[in-house]
Amino acid sequence: MNVKLTYLLLLLLMLSGKTAFAGDSNIWLDKLDKSLDRRDYFDHQRTDRIEQLRQGLAKARENGREYEQLYALFDEYRAYCYDSARFYASACLESAQTSGDQDKVVKAKNAIAFSLISAGILSEAHALLQTIDRSHLKGDLLKDYYQQNCNLWRSMADYVREEPYYTKYITQSNAYLDSLKQLFPENSMEWWSFTGSHQMRNHQFHEALASFENVLQLCDSNLHQRAMTTAEMAWAYIYLDDEEKAISYFAQSAIADNETATREITALYHLSRLVYKQGDYDRASRYVHQALEDVNFYGTRLRKVEINDILPIIEQDRYVALMSQRNWLFAATGLAVALLLGILGSYWTIHRKNRKLTEARATIRQQLDELQVKNDQLSSVIHQLKEANKIKNEYIGRSFYTNAEYIAKLEKLYLALDRKIVACQYDDLRTTLKQSALNAERENMFESFDQTFLKLFPQFVAKYNELFEEKDRKEPANDHSLTSEMRIFALIRLGITDSDRIANFLDYSVHTVNTYKTRIKNRSKVDNDQFEQLIMEI
Repeated sequence: MNVKLTYLLLLLLMLSGKTAFAGDSNIWLDKLDKSLDRRDYFDHQRTDRIEQLRQGLAKARENGREYEQLYALFDEYRAYCYDSARFYASACLESAQTSGDQDKVVKAKNAIAFSLISAGILSEAHALLQTIDRSHLKGDLLKDYYQQNCNLWRSMADYVREEPYYTKYITQSNAYLDSLKQLFPENSMEWWSFTGSHQMRNHQFHEALASFENVLQLCDSNLHQRAMTTAEMAWAYIYLDDEEKAISYFAQSAIADNETATREITALYHLSRLVYKQGDYDRASRYVHQALEDVNFYGTRLRKVEINDILPIIEQDRYVALMSQRNWLFAATGLAVALLLGILGSYWTIHRKNRKLTEARATIRQQLDELQVKNDQLSSVIHQLKEANKIKNEYIGRSFYTNAEYIAKLEKLYLALDRKIVACQYDDLRTTLKQSALNAERENMFESFDQTFLKLFPQFVAKYNELFEEKDRKEPANDHSLTSEMRIFALIRLGITDSDRIANFLDYSVHTVNTYKTRIKNRSKVDNDQFEQLIMEI
């Protein structure tokens, strides 16, 4: 009995542990989804840094730091876009060769080799690395040289995947990895990273996981290192048949890649395969499409081939799942329709008894609606009459005042003319009757019109300008006047739509008035046919 109880407890512990890991992987997948939703934000951070470096390139040339600025641009592009990374790496090489600095030449060649390897152009990368004399390298140059050779032979092995070449290339890569490891202090972040990679290649997966844990403790805020390390740990768990943990670590790697706007990645691609196996077709489709977009943006040939292999499979199964959901929906819809028909039958029985009542209500409602329409029309007419009466009163009052003022001016003019005729001052007569006086009178008439109109329509200028883009808006000379263009449409607002009458009032030709109206309507941001209607609504 005790033995059975013990087995039962162990089984429950195993199931609860497995559920906990599954929950952990779902938590990281949710975090990844939220991170991918902010993809544009992280991308803009990198592009802003790139733009600042580009803007500082000319100044760097003046200060003799062109190579350093070009290399900084390569460093931003190295995991972001192959074409640009290759371009700036090549620019670094030209700058280094011009200066004759051999260390910079080697550094630039390593940069070009990195770009070629990342893009899957392996033969050219191998030929370029062979031009570097290893015997003269030391420090960071030697580390970088070993790193590129290690990556090159590992990529060639991944590409071939056929014996005896695979083992030959992996052996070459391991040799460079061993040499690279010796260049770093023991127990440093890099030392543990290379140790873990070497253990992975020797199938020492538990030992590799312990090494990578040390890397995570030492890498601090280095998200790129965290992305590479968690991806390696995910592979270790795959080889240990623990796909739940593999999903968690691939998700962490993908989050770090997304937050650093890294496009030269594989985490999302491998993660899509794992969630696809679990039947999460929507996530698998999103991840694999995002991975394909990344490799297309970066220009990675090998990864593009891999993704194109699995993409149709994921989409096919996603389609099958959607079809299954659709069939279930059809069945549920059929049941719902049957229930609905039963309800409709019952409703129809009740409806027949209440039909006359409904028709009576509809008739009453229709009559009320008609009364409401007539009431609205009457209200509109009353409003228009009030507005017309207000305009009439205002302009009648203003016209009396203006006419009285004008008669007074004529009286003064007649008296002046009479005195000059009596005195035989005929030359002064022409001066008194000069055109400028008439123009001044016309300007006074316009000023009086503007003041009266704006008193009636104080919001006219603001509403008129709302019909135009900011750059096309006109402002009058002051708050009590209108522009010539506005005056045309002010007359239209008062109901004077005939071009002849508008031309006579403004002392324009009819052609000028029509030209003004057409030009203004073409400049507005509304349709020409709607422009005058919108003016009338002010």
